[in-house]
Amino acid sequence: MWKDILLNSIIKDLRVIKRLSGKIPLDQMNFRPKENVRSTEELLKYLSFTVTAPIDFWLNSPAEDFRSHFGKLNEASKNIAPEAYPAIFEQQIEAIHLLFEKISESDLLNKEVTLPSGTPSKLGEAILETSVKWLSAYKMQLFLYIKISTDHQLTTPDLWRKVED
Repeated sequence: MWKDILLNSIIKDLRVIKRLSGKIPLDQMNFRPKENVRSTEELLKYLSFTVTAPIDFWLNSPAEDFRSHFGKLNEASKNIAPEAYPAIFEQQIEAIHLLFEKISESDLLNKEVTLPSGTPSKLGEAILETSVKWLSAYKMQLFLYIKISTDHQLTTPDLWRKVED
């Protein structure tokens, strides 16, 4: 039950991000609210892997260093074309489904993992501390970037529940 609740929450946010990513005009991909802050495109690139990266790491690459694992994904994201983001987020939805098929309710409560900070954690808590929090925070940032840089009249439902036009 907990597994399904967690999975459904992640998927819902990925669908919101997928929808929002399709609303960004190509000429606004380089928008950044201030120097030394990620641009819209840099934010999308980061979102393209950051939700699945820690879970994939804990399930499939525990012998590898997390920073190395994350760095490889970050490097691969640099090749994403701006118009590909809706499809990329659909792929993330498929990937998260596949990852959660490997997780049991017991794993969420008992499997020991190490957070990127080096802190030991149970898998369920670690997913909340990374994927869920990162997804929520960066989804909000994307929403605000779109509100600031485009003529889209986005409202609260666009951030929290609207997954289709």
